[in-house]
Amino acid sequence: MLANLDINSIILIFLAISLGGFVKGVISFGLPLVALPILSFALNPKQAIFLLFFTVIAVNLREIKFKNFESYKKVTFLSLGVFTGIIIGSILFHKIEDNIISQLIGFMIVLAAIINFTNFTIERRFLLNKYFSMSYGLFCGIIGGITTLVGPLIAVYLVSLKLEKEEFSELISLTIFTCLLPIYSVFFIYQPVLFNDFLISLSLVIPAVLMQMLGFKIRKNLPQNIFKKIILIILTIIGTMVIYKNW
Repeated sequence: MLANLDINSIILIFLAISLGGFVKGVISFGLPLVALPILSFALNPKQAIFLLFFTVIAVNLREIKFKNFESYKKVTFLSLGVFTGIIIGSILFHKIEDNIISQLIGFMIVLAAIINFTNFTIERRFLLNKYFSMSYGLFCGIIGGITTLVGPLIAVYLVSLKLEKEEFSELISLTIFTCLLPIYSVFFIYQPVLFNDFLISLSLVIPAVLMQMLGFKIRKNLPQNIFKKIILIILTIIGTMVIYKNW
């Protein structure tokens, strides 16, 4: 799957993963959001999503604290919807042409930027409704299964709950982590993967985690609003370029 990578592609891959890990460390989500559009300039969507396999597991697992299990009940119905939607979306991912997937990734990046710029939130009366939570989760899951960009939509839900910074980080990491089993279970059914492909994917954990650790330090000292706006401006430009490239 990842044979015959040239030096420019390898440099681009390490840049994408490193930037994604850094952003994840600062704002608690965003590794695929940053990495996928950059990877799309060197790889097709299926190659790019496989590259993130071990990296996404590692960076999200680092932020989950299972001793805080009680707080995880807040996202029970959301997670149920997401898990179901991910299965549907993951199957669709393998049925849709690569250029359409890339366009959807571009649109999702731009949408995520718009949502964050406008500080869009969901009314509390909806958040307390389990049917809304499951339906919203189902929608997030379908989109996430097709693009792997489930984080921004889940972030909207969690921001609306007005959680503390650390609890927000844990819950979004947990929710994204639960998406990985259905995404990659379906992926390995449809796509042939060689042992060397796994080694390449595993090697990318190192730069991602190191940059995530740097991001943690920035999270404690830099106002997140400032950093987030800078990142979202960059993402809007990249997302627009991805849409244009695959139109």
